[in-house]
Amino acid sequence: MSKTVLFSLPGYVWPMGIGLLVYFVCLILFFRHKKPLQNFFLAILFMYLAVVFELTISIPPPQHWHISAKATAWAISRIDWIPFESAANILHNSIRIGSFKEFFRVIGGNFIMLMPLGVLVPLINPRFRFGRMLALSVLVPAGIEGLQLLGNILSGSATRSVEMEDVILNAAGCLLAYLIFAGLRGLFGSKHRGKHYS
Repeated sequence: MSKTVLFSLPGYVWPMGIGLLVYFVCLILFFRHKKPLQNFFLAILFMYLAVVFELTISIPPPQHWHISAKATAWAISRIDWIPFESAANILHNSIRIGSFKEFFRVIGGNFIMLMPLGVLVPLINPRFRFGRMLALSVLVPAGIEGLQLLGNILSGSATRSVEMEDVILNAAGCLLAYLIFAGLRGLFGSKHRGKHYS
């Protein structure tokens, strides 16, 4: 994916605005019966997903499409199915030059990118359990990589790298955030119930 999570906020105001606009449309159509706090977290979720889309997806406009069987086969052949091969190369280069900035930017960025998803979803729906979060944490990054592959096919070039490693790192970060959140919620929830019944 080769994306950076550390970004300048002003540069992402417009995708956040688009995400908020889409949220308001969905609020009118689907979310009117949600609780106010749920709607607040839903608005944050839409803005966050819009920024993720801006960071990771590059779908060229139709006038820049260069679709061909050869370009499609080439884009598919460029998929990196071997996990952590890219991370090992970046780590090797980081050790060689004596700076780990690029390693933490790329690998750390991929790991933390979907962490907010692991917290926002259970805040919106407290009944969202581990099995469903596991599926979501895999499907979202797989969808991102699929759209990146589509962008490469349409543009006829490797605009974005498509790597199994990114799916694993994104999913691991999302699940870790969910498990930490669920553990803290269970811990403080049990303390609250204990005080209530004592």
